[in-house]
Amino acid sequence: MNKKFEQGLAEYGLTVNGNNAYGVVKGYEVNATVNQRDMYYPMTVHISCYATDAQRADISAALKNRKDIKGLKSVSDFGVTLRLTDITAGRLIKRFPEIMNWILGMLEANGALGAQHCPHCGKQLGAGAQKCDVEGMTVTLDSDCVGAVNAAIDNRNADFAAAPNNYLRGFLGALIGGIVGAALVVVFYLLNFVSVVSGIAAVALGGFLYQKFGGKPNKMMILIVAVTSLVFLIGALLITYIVAARIAADDAGLYAMSAIEVLKFVMENDPDFKSAFIYDLMLVIVFALLGVGVYAWQLMKNVKKAGKQNRITAQPGAPAQQPVAANPEPADAPAESAGTEEVKQVGEDTENQKSDVDKTE
Repeated sequence: MNKKFEQGLAEYGLTVNGNNAYGVVKGYEVNATVNQRDMYYPMTVHISCYATDAQRADISAALKNRKDIKGLKSVSDFGVTLRLTDITAGRLIKRFPEIMNWILGMLEANGALGAQHCPHCGKQLGAGAQKCDVEGMTVTLDSDCVGAVNAAIDNRNADFAAAPNNYLRGFLGALIGGIVGAALVVVFYLLNFVSVVSGIAAVALGGFLYQKFGGKPNKMMILIVAVTSLVFLIGALLITYIVAARIAADDAGLYAMSAIEVLKFVMENDPDFKSAFIYDLMLVIVFALLGVGVYAWQLMKNVKKAGKQNRITAQPGAPAQQPVAANPEPADAPAESAGTEEVKQVGEDTENQKSDVDKTE
């Protein structure tokens, strides 16, 4: 992990292990994962909490209204997930305490139950609680919920496996994306430059419409969208140059030649035209591959999320016990106290924490 991220997360009270960090902060179980290879969202944060449907709606609305917190913000069955970004990594980690303090205070103000409660069912956690791996995050669950959640995951995976692929309908979506990308290639050519935007637009729109038209989000979708986009992007440039060659041939009175013959003739007799074609073709291929590759990688992550899900597993060696809360205040404490309370690391050995555990057992 980057030293700035490691220092920032540690200073906020999280225990850093590799690219992951974990702790109980202001009464909430917090996970943070840093992946600097992710050019979109280098930091993912998960805050475990239990909230009713009405509370989730209020929490979701509050997150949406904070436009200055950049990234993807969602509420799930296990709490709040943030995929954060900013202008620079340094700015992101500098703002991390401010972002987290506001979110944790907002959760408390909306009545979301923290680390003393199971984020799935809301029960107060006892000695049988299990620290589980939930999509790479450490989430402490009531032992009864582990089986229930896995049963729901198995049912969802079975439904996904049984769903039709609808390749033809999905291909129509990819086709529209490819056409839009091709149009951008032509527009950019007329403006006398080549851009990676064409590739990104083709794959982004193609992937979106592939699913909208009923295509199944799997690896075949990525292949179909990527290949279709590449064919249309390269084809658009080829057609553009054929049209330009046709105009040049007509000016020379060569009306009887086919389009391909015209392109071949002009390239053989006009070195500048040939050089420009080869140069632009190479640029389009490079930028198309780059654009397709960049967004196809993001598409792969979306497919993984929408596809088969992994079952929840108890972490090896994790004690079957209730997590120690870093905030000893009662659940109905005023929200503003969360902003001034000292952040403590999970596992800090104090007499106050021991007494809290005794009370809950």
